[in-house]
Amino acid sequence: MFRAFGSCALLLTIMISEVASAQFKLPVMTETTLDNGLRVIFIEQHEVPLIAVAVAVRAGSVNDGKAWGLASMATAGVDLGTKAYSKKQIEEIEDQNAFQISTTLGKEYLTISAEAAAEDAPTLMKLLGELVKNPVYPAKEFDKLRDRVVSQSRKSKESPNQIATDVFERVYYGAHPYASPENGVAETLSKITAANVQAFHKSYFQPQIASIAIAGDFDSKAMKDLIGKEFADWKKGSAQATKIESIAEGPKEAEVILIDKPDARETTFRIGGKGPVSFNPVYPKLSVVNTILGGRFTSLLNDALRVKSGYTYGARSGFGQQRSSGTFVMSTFTANETTFKTLDLALETYRKFLTQGVDQKTLDSAKSYVKGQYPPQYETLDGLTSLATSLFVFEKDIETFNKFESEVDALTLAEANELVKTYLPKEPLTILMIGKASEIAGQAKTYGRFRQLPIGRVDSAAAL
Repeated sequence: MFRAFGSCALLLTIMISEVASAQFKLPVMTETTLDNGLRVIFIEQHEVPLIAVAVAVRAGSVNDGKAWGLASMATAGVDLGTKAYSKKQIEEIEDQNAFQISTTLGKEYLTISAEAAAEDAPTLMKLLGELVKNPVYPAKEFDKLRDRVVSQSRKSKESPNQIATDVFERVYYGAHPYASPENGVAETLSKITAANVQAFHKSYFQPQIASIAIAGDFDSKAMKDLIGKEFADWKKGSAQATKIESIAEGPKEAEVILIDKPDARETTFRIGGKGPVSFNPVYPKLSVVNTILGGRFTSLLNDALRVKSGYTYGARSGFGQQRSSGTFVMSTFTANETTFKTLDLALETYRKFLTQGVDQKTLDSAKSYVKGQYPPQYETLDGLTSLATSLFVFEKDIETFNKFESEVDALTLAEANELVKTYLPKEPLTILMIGKASEIAGQAKTYGRFRQLPIGRVDSAAAL
């Protein structure tokens, strides 16, 4: 009995070891392209009778021109009515079938996504085909949507943390196309008409710069026939995929931009500079570096600013990555009276990280954390369609993701410290503060070239 138990225990230990050492692999993705140029990506997953679908078009906020918010409104308004369905009919179809349809917008792409029961795939694909190909943007319904979005945009100023990242990017990118905020600004949003969004749709919603990714319980051959039925008549046009290649240089000197919110009781910060581009070859390893500095609760920034000092409820850092340029930003907030204690401590923590780097114990802990957080991102169907969309938009290969864990495992202490020196921005940094100028402007001027703007300026398309 004892020997048998020992053998079982040994076998169990081996099995656990094998599971622990196994590298996470994404499910197989297969592709086909319709005659009109639409790329179709299949990800079969038969565990549950559900499907997730994402239609992506390679056009985004950088295509707005001076009408910031145009792409966002054109995307958000596709369900206001189509050639075949009224807004009411679309809502009834969604309710009757429990469809969950949503839209998103990035700098260089837009998506229309949906989730449904697998058995309802024909109904969903018919509806999606209408939303993508034939929205009519009825003026009365569009005006109500636009006015609601404008109102929400103006209200967002009451919560500085909601607008701080967009404002930082506008400051950092300046005249570069990436300065365009995905959701627009109230000034330009209020001027957009149904005719404007219809023209945007006609110019950019074209199959040769689009993809449709579907994940879930289906047969690829049957699904290809279904997608062909609903999307093959989507007429090919002359639009080119949006692909910003110009590199943003960013400010050349330390800058402090204070957005004055006279009734603020807190100061909201964004502190940063140049970062890596999207899907940089070492991005798995950079995620470990960022985790140490500001990517989890036990990070250096959060430990210094929240746990030890009590200046804030949270401090984080992260990368804002686009095709040709990127940012690295630290974010936090604090009460008015601790504004500069918080700013000084954040800068001190960052400088110490740049000069002293990482120790082995912290690196090992961060590597384990990052590996544990990675698989859950792609264990849902919508996570898989989102990944497929990213691969399509940024023209990347799935092996980049399949090698994620092995890349993290391979990260050495020496390499981690070299990544800190290579990819995190050196001073001068850009410091954005949203707070009460009458209390903090005087001291804020000592941190760099200083500009002060009223909070209402964020509603404008004027340069910040």
